[in-house]
Amino acid sequence: MRRRVRIDPLYVVAAILVLVVVGLAIFVGTNAQSPVRSGSALDSTSGGAARLRALLDELGGRTVIVQGERFAPSETAVTVLFMLGASEFVSDVDAVAAKTFLQGGGTLIIATDQGLAESAVLRPYGVSLGEGAGAGHYDASSVIAATASAAQISIDRGRILTLSDRWSPVMRSQGRTLAAMTREGTGTLIVVGSLAPFVNQYLGVADNGRFALSLAAAGFGPGRSIGFDEYHHGAHPSAELMAVLERTWFGRAMLLAGASVFLFLWWSGRRFGPALPADPRPPRSSLEYIRGFAGLLRRSGKDEIARERLRRDLRLGLATRYGLDPATPLDRILATAEADDPGLAAEARATDSALAGRLRQSELLRTVARIEGIVAKKERR
Repeated sequence: MRRRVRIDPLYVVAAILVLVVVGLAIFVGTNAQSPVRSGSALDSTSGGAARLRALLDELGGRTVIVQGERFAPSETAVTVLFMLGASEFVSDVDAVAAKTFLQGGGTLIIATDQGLAESAVLRPYGVSLGEGAGAGHYDASSVIAATASAAQISIDRGRILTLSDRWSPVMRSQGRTLAAMTREGTGTLIVVGSLAPFVNQYLGVADNGRFALSLAAAGFGPGRSIGFDEYHHGAHPSAELMAVLERTWFGRAMLLAGASVFLFLWWSGRRFGPALPADPRPPRSSLEYIRGFAGLLRRSGKDEIARERLRRDLRLGLATRYGLDPATPLDRILATAEADDPGLAAEARATDSALAGRLRQSELLRTVARIEGIVAKKERR
């Protein structure tokens, strides 16, 4: 009967995790190869807004990069602030700072293709981004755009705005609103559901450039300046490690990976697969232990242990052969042996004297044979 193969659940979980990682890698790689619009005033590529900043400077405006340890546009003395395609989520504290800026008479222009990172600012004003908007031309229908003769705005993609009653349309097409404005205190909040009118690639298309300039018109004049929010593009130091983990996608990925590893280790709590049998080895012989001990003695240089043992064996062997007490001193044993066999006594005395000093290994081995010969010689007698 064929044995049924059992698949460990841990292997299934590991396979799922591998597939998820591969899928995320493909997704990230695909997005990395597609055109990315940063909306950053420091980005001179097609998706940046460096040309818009340069155009404002050429027309006599004063531009400022809003960055630093915290988001505080009111402290930068800017009159108009562009928040284009924020790549980091706007926190509740930053949303309060934006509201303070508006109530102080500032103009905040939020342009985005997604509206996720800016939701903390948009939500209190009853605006959200709905369905996607395809490529096309939109009519600029506000007084702001009319002053700059901006009639047609061209976009490649964007999102339709869902608005409350407090909002006034700025860009519309077939009843759909792509941009709108509202008042907050003495300030003005303008939301555009696409980055196309502001990025380098589309700034010169249709009336996009005129439209962008019309929104920044309040920033021209003595003592006024136009700011670009680079704080939410990452132009600020991280105050602590938790800020990196909570506010960046890399940090969130690290948290997710750590949680997955912890869950996997907690759930498994056991070895992978069946236990391996112990390596069977034959038992060691007594001779092997003796040789090992002898090697240790030889390497340590403590041969006096062996020499004292051999002297004791010589004394005990002679005492036993002559019927004496094993505790009898060697001199008395040799005196008894000399009366019986002077040659044997002389050989025993010479052997004991030799063992009192250090011997080479070969001499020590010959001494062992000599002791055995002395004792055996007495037995033959």
